[in-house]
Amino acid sequence: MKNSLPPLSPNYATQKNRAYKEGVEVHGKWPVEFQFRPAQGDHRHLLVVFSSVGSKYGFGNALESVKCNILRIRDHFDGGASYYVARNMDFSVTESIQALIADYMRRLRVTRDEVTLLGASKGGSAALYYGLKYDYKNIVASTPQYFLGSYSKGHGQLGDAVLGEGQSDENVAIMDAVMKDVLEKDTDLKRNIYVVSSPGDYQYEQEVKHCLPALREYENFNFLFVESPTVRRHDEVVRQALPSILSIVYSLTEGAAPRWGEVRIGADPEDPEVAAEYLAELRKRDTALATLNRAEFADGHLQLKGHAFLPGESADGPTAETKQLVLEKNGETWAYPLETTKEIRLYRDYFDEYFCEYATGGFASQGDLTFTELPQGTYDVSVCVTSKDEGIARRTRLISQNAVDRRQACGDSELLFRGGKGGLKVVKRSIVGVDSGGVCFSAEKVAVRDRKIQAEGVFFLPGRNADRDAHAAYYLVLQGRAGCHSFPLSVQKNPDAVRPHKQPGDLGNYDSGYFSTGADGIDVSDIPAGKYSLLVSMSVGGALFTKKAGRVTLKNTR
Repeated sequence: MKNSLPPLSPNYATQKNRAYKEGVEVHGKWPVEFQFRPAQGDHRHLLVVFSSVGSKYGFGNALESVKCNILRIRDHFDGGASYYVARNMDFSVTESIQALIADYMRRLRVTRDEVTLLGASKGGSAALYYGLKYDYKNIVASTPQYFLGSYSKGHGQLGDAVLGEGQSDENVAIMDAVMKDVLEKDTDLKRNIYVVSSPGDYQYEQEVKHCLPALREYENFNFLFVESPTVRRHDEVVRQALPSILSIVYSLTEGAAPRWGEVRIGADPEDPEVAAEYLAELRKRDTALATLNRAEFADGHLQLKGHAFLPGESADGPTAETKQLVLEKNGETWAYPLETTKEIRLYRDYFDEYFCEYATGGFASQGDLTFTELPQGTYDVSVCVTSKDEGIARRTRLISQNAVDRRQACGDSELLFRGGKGGLKVVKRSIVGVDSGGVCFSAEKVAVRDRKIQAEGVFFLPGRNADRDAHAAYYLVLQGRAGCHSFPLSVQKNPDAVRPHKQPGDLGNYDSGYFSTGADGIDVSDIPAGKYSLLVSMSVGGALFTKKAGRVTLKNTR
């Protein structure tokens, strides 16, 4: 029965998506790249964000809780940066950027007093520059540069992009005068300006302090001087000061301008004797740290990188530590030496009451982690850290803050490296798994020519989506009297081949449930001559399924 119904309309809920939407608009000479995220609820203010060197859009995910409209502008013009001021000494970039901001103000129906400019480093300079030049009331600038030309010169690609080829001294002088000129020309001192810096950042002396005399003339100028032993580099200032920066942004974007004046934020300076005593006591505790940052199988080896050290510090100062990867099963252990690596920010990541640098707190595998000597089984993974000078040797479980699942064929076995926050395990099991009737399998092509095997086909587990490359690992297995040999297969998306194998009513997506050796096939020249069963194994979740794809005879090549 047909009813007289209106056609489907777009769903209003789907149209109110607050995710950032990227765009490019041409205003004047230059296309301007940007992201825009609309406000949540009645928060009409516009926050304009400028990025620092090396970042595409400023402040990353740190602004997620800000409710107002956010416009993040990328510093990318004709393939290079401009400092948001000049591209190859062409200052018309500023007109295009300002036109984009003004256009969004018009769309959102906000005034200049309802706009806040935010940036760090290069973005901080831009926030100051646009705020003063184009008459915006609210400016938040962390670690801005003052001498834009001198800072650009020799600074990677920034120099040529801003100053032009050759980076002439004349152009450096012109750019160095930009911030000074805009400060001198501004006559409206009724602005809310917030500048953040730190004595731990060399750019305070080099850049920031030169703009302070002029900025102190403004009616509501605020200077936040961040004191923390964890601020030792330029980019660490905004990280340490982020709670304060966000509190200012929250207030400004809600129409309230804090008046902090010039304040120092952070804890009181550390007492060296108290700090040394605390760190020495921490060193004596029965504890060690071992966290994994990266794990990859490559060229038959497991490559690992992470952090491992003994917390605290000896009363005699830093001592050398050696590290071992330990695999344990049923009371037996296998130990593998790890390389000690230098790290530059562990003092921030593992700060505990007092500063401790942990400059050599990293580790890396040494390239020999093949585990060919291991019997098949499941092994708990730990790291042993030893300080020979202190007579300390401690072992702790290796953990990862993110889920880890790496798999690789290894002769007659499959190696798995899996785990997460609760610990990591190495599993070595037979590469030949269960021949189950519950999987869908079809060998679409099997051919042997000139000691190369080509094979491809359908292989998936109904009920477990195979909608992406990483859904499973596939292996080609040759099993015969001369041994068992395995090779990795690639995953392909092939819906035309896969979908006919789905059962009626199955709503799963298995489009990538297709294995292949690739057009070139797999070279088996090193495999002994003989007759072999050709098998295909699929490793998925905790299971391993194996199906027969035929038989092959490898002839002696001599």
